[in-house]
Amino acid sequence: MYQLWNRRFVRPIVGVAFMDRLFGVMLRGTGRGLPSRIVTNEEFTDALNLETSDEWIRTRTGIRERRFAELGETSASLGTVASRMALESSGLAAGDLDLIICATVTPDLMCPANACLIQAALGCRPIPAFVISAACSGFLYALSVATQFIRTGASRHALVVGAEVLSRTLDFKDRNSCILFGDGAGAVILSATDVNRPVGIRNVRLYSDGARQEFIQVPSKVTPNPPPGTGLLQHLEFIRLNGREVFKFAVYRMIELIERAEEDCQALGLSGVDLLIPHQVNQRIIDSALEATSFPPEKVMVNLDKYGNTSAASVPIALDEAIRTGRCKPGDTVLLVAFGGGLTWSSALITL
Repeated sequence: MYQLWNRRFVRPIVGVAFMDRLFGVMLRGTGRGLPSRIVTNEEFTDALNLETSDEWIRTRTGIRERRFAELGETSASLGTVASRMALESSGLAAGDLDLIICATVTPDLMCPANACLIQAALGCRPIPAFVISAACSGFLYALSVATQFIRTGASRHALVVGAEVLSRTLDFKDRNSCILFGDGAGAVILSATDVNRPVGIRNVRLYSDGARQEFIQVPSKVTPNPPPGTGLLQHLEFIRLNGREVFKFAVYRMIELIERAEEDCQALGLSGVDLLIPHQVNQRIIDSALEATSFPPEKVMVNLDKYGNTSAASVPIALDEAIRTGRCKPGDTVLLVAFGGGLTWSSALITL
């Protein structure tokens, strides 16, 4: 006779009994977790002796400062902070969660996954918890997966996290890359709702192009591949990106995603996008896409001047800030747009 371990914590999630109907998926809460250490542009000149300046960085990227994780801070710990904030804003407890998905390219470990570490830190019961790796599009990929779990009735409440500590992948001798990135985490709670309610996740688009993967690459700090000394390929020690090609790719895909979202709004009977929240990568990329689409700059949420590029954490951090500062309100339709390594690009239309 087998004995159930931790039987008192086992509670089934919504299962097959509900698979004959579809649910709506609403955004119930948001949160963010940021390191306390602020790294200004001047620090790259004063402390690292790079041939750069605050003006050079600001005019080329729009970034003024970013956050770097301190000793003891990890993508999982920052993700836990963001998750607790999201739970608090949703009015739910950790025990209400049926699913955790974490998007990251800088996990604490290859195993266990960041999502499991966050599950343990929150004190959840045994529920599915796993990681998705899609670089800067990772959060929207994870949002899409969680949406399908809820829409089909497999879960009622899902936690989706984007968390990164990219500062630990940087070459601080390369002024073209090390100035761009920061650390942080963002999280959202998704919940099932009546499918006929005109709120929640309205549409998600996901794309990838692995043939151009060499444009953006992040090294594995856990299991380097290939191992040093094999001679098979050059060992990747730091983050590597082709800035010129990434710029062209990002502008083109952001234009495409905005135009398709406008078509989706018409098809769904929506009046239009009230707020655009793009991946916080580079002000010039954002400006170029807005000019090409004639999308109003006043309807765009930008906070990259404070945080830099935080990859999978970028969009959920900006979403949380937009909601908490009143940039968007209940009833508004928000367009989330991301693009990054893989190459990947993605979007999501959400009515708050």
